[in-house]
Amino acid sequence: MRRATTRRPSDRTAVSVSPLSLSGSLTVDEAAAVLRATTAAIDAGCREIELGALHTVDSSAVATLLAIRRYADIKGVSLRFSPPPPALAGLVGLYEVGGLLGLPAQ
Repeated sequence: MRRATTRRPSDRTAVSVSPLSLSGSLTVDEAAAVLRATTAAIDAGCREIELGALHTVDSSAVATLLAIRRYADIKGVSLRFSPPPPALAGLVGLYEVGGLLGLPAQ
């Protein structure tokens, strides 16, 4: 896999690539910047997104992951999400979208 670089979307969310690792917050305040960074990383060759280091999430995190998945599908990219932290897993389970994201049922 090619190594890619992205800009830091905000002070509360750090992004690194190869595989892409999201950490910190993914709330409504960070969602648009994270979506831009992750789609750029997918275009640069990223095929896995690590979610385990996200510590603050809201329902925008779920919407962002769904948008990332849709982008990857449109591009014909096989994208894998690592298991999410408990708070995010709870939201994914609440909205019953684990199957759409390729995450295990909670």
